[in-house]
Amino acid sequence: MKTKRIIYFLLIITGALIMGAGESYMQKEYALSIGIVLLMFGIYKSTQIWSNGNDGETNEEKDQS
Repeated sequence: MKTKRIIYFLLIITGALIMGAGESYMQKEYALSIGIVLLMFGIYKSTQIWSNGNDGETNEEKDQS
């Protein structure tokens, strides 16, 4: 489970770096497009992991009450 979090974090960082410094390697439009796709995919998948983890904890807490 932790490896997925690391991969998604790296996607977020890579997307931000491509958006910021990708202009020197490729055209500005392509750098921004690729960067935003990686950034948004990483954020989306990270929030799915967080929401799944939080649901499990709240259900366990409800069962104990």
